[in-house]
Amino acid sequence: MSEFMGLISGDYDAKTGKGFRPAGASLHNIMSAHGPDETAHRAATKAELKPVKVGEGSMAFMFESCLMLGVTEWGLKACQKVQEEYNKESWEPLIPQFQRPNQASGQSKTA
Repeated sequence: MSEFMGLISGDYDAKTGKGFRPAGASLHNIMSAHGPDETAHRAATKAELKPVKVGEGSMAFMFESCLMLGVTEWGLKACQKVQEEYNKESWEPLIPQFQRPNQASGQSKTA
């Protein structure tokens, strides 16, 4: 799924680190990484499991498509708004939370 998302006001709970502010937008095409950043992931994994109201005071929008969305040359380069370090800041700090099954016990070799 491709998704184009924009933040109109407030905060977006899945991008609590740098870069996603009101009047900002993101485009994630098919087969590209997207989702909560490391900061949001860490907070969610340590939070008490109870009902929580999210998004209060925020307004965002998202358009999804099964098609790949094109970006103009202006959008990629001329506007100078592309967050070049996005992948590095969002996902490189993630720590793996799963381990492969013990292969010695005859378990599957795929995780």
